[in-house]
Amino acid sequence: MAVTPTLAAFARHVDERTSREIIELEQKQDWAGMLALAQSRLQANPVSSEWWWLQGYALARQDQHGAAVESFQKALRISPEDEESWLSLGQSQSALGRSDLAVEAYRKALRYRPESAKVYLALAELYQEQGKPDLALPNFRESVRYEPDLDQAWYGLAAAYHLTGQRELRDQALEGLRKRNPAAATQFEKRYLSK
Repeated sequence: MAVTPTLAAFARHVDERTSREIIELEQKQDWAGMLALAQSRLQANPVSSEWWWLQGYALARQDQHGAAVESFQKALRISPEDEESWLSLGQSQSALGRSDLAVEAYRKALRYRPESAKVYLALAELYQEQGKPDLALPNFRESVRYEPDLDQAWYGLAAAYHLTGQRELRDQALEGLRKRNPAAATQFEKRYLSK
């Protein structure tokens, strides 16, 4: 199993031994072990937003989203500008069925990171899941604007245009996707255009 980019970035900020341990725990999907590691580090340093985030990450992986939300909120009280904590908070709120709070988390993240393609993408995907492609559209556009090589954003943008009946713009977004990821463009066509 590959290490998620977020966890790989986290592991680069700790000592080499701890980094290896975190990566091994994720590869084994040993979320209880990761939680124990985060908790032991928090006992030594309770004002570390990074370890609060890791605790929340491990809890979320165990579908303990209520406890994860608390950890992410503690991380954000220490480092309110931390994009990953806002994203994780939004994902856990969404998993709990609290989409309004997830939207609020993403909007707050954009106050600190107004050019974050990842936050715009998360917000767009949430709106898309809610059946609100008209609200998803501007967020997919911003995601593509700030990170033009983000396949997922191009796919979502094409889907949102399709769902709102904007065929010409859908085709332009699909072409943008095709340039970056032909397989994803083919998948889009099968899902949306072969009916």
